[in-house]
Amino acid sequence: MKLSWAVECAGTGMSVPDRIIRNDDFLQWFDTSDEWIVQRTGIRERRWTRDGESTLSLATAAGRDAIADAGISPDDIDLIVVATITPEHTLPSTACELQAALGCRWVPSYDLSAACSGFVYAMTNAAQSIELGMARTALVVGVDCMTRMNNLEDRASAILFGDGAAAAVLRRSESSDRRVLAARLGADGGRALTIYVPAGGAALPASQKTIDERLHFVRMQGREVYKFAVTQMHEIVRDTAADAGVAIDDIKLIIPHQSNLRIIESAVKRLNYPLE
Repeated sequence: MKLSWAVECAGTGMSVPDRIIRNDDFLQWFDTSDEWIVQRTGIRERRWTRDGESTLSLATAAGRDAIADAGISPDDIDLIVVATITPEHTLPSTACELQAALGCRWVPSYDLSAACSGFVYAMTNAAQSIELGMARTALVVGVDCMTRMNNLEDRASAILFGDGAAAAVLRRSESSDRRVLAARLGADGGRALTIYVPAGGAALPASQKTIDERLHFVRMQGREVYKFAVTQMHEIVRDTAADAGVAIDDIKLIIPHQSNLRIIESAVKRLNYPLE
């Protein structure tokens, strides 16, 4: 999809907990080692929330950071989009709670659930809203507390997940040189069960049985996720660059999903793009 949006990123922000979980810390839960984890994932540490911290607290800190970086006030925001699969509550949306926490006006605010791709979906939706004239300045937040669904009895998945938030302020650009050139989105619902949480939704509501059987934690087919991620990351970067009329060699920086270093290494190798 070729786009010509007069939309720019005016500011960014982030928030991560101060609690650091290093690889050797997992020894209290299962047999592993720093060497084993680094060899398979490239991960050495991740951030986990403490008691009292949550999706909303991380989103609020990141949102404030982005608003300050953009040099605007909460009153300037006229759209809030939050990408998360770990909402503060099932109802209302985290975006609505974030609106109140930041002191924004009564502006359109909604959550978007697209897992690992969520922030890209949210940025695209916000940019489209600005282009259509439905908003002028949007706050986009990607936030998850993955430790809420992290199964510490599953060594393969427990080592991967952390908690954090990132935010961006998008606004209509007055300059033709500062704009979104192209965007691509996609999904493969046929692979839904390669990484999912069995219980807690309408199909299998929470019960004592689902809790006892630990069905509220992430289940993942790691090898399948790895193969799909490497292939799709390569293809979507290539196709989006083509849509924008840009050669891969002319791109100064690619920011991939931070799933793990091994996926990133394999994807950039296929692109013939330097890891650095």
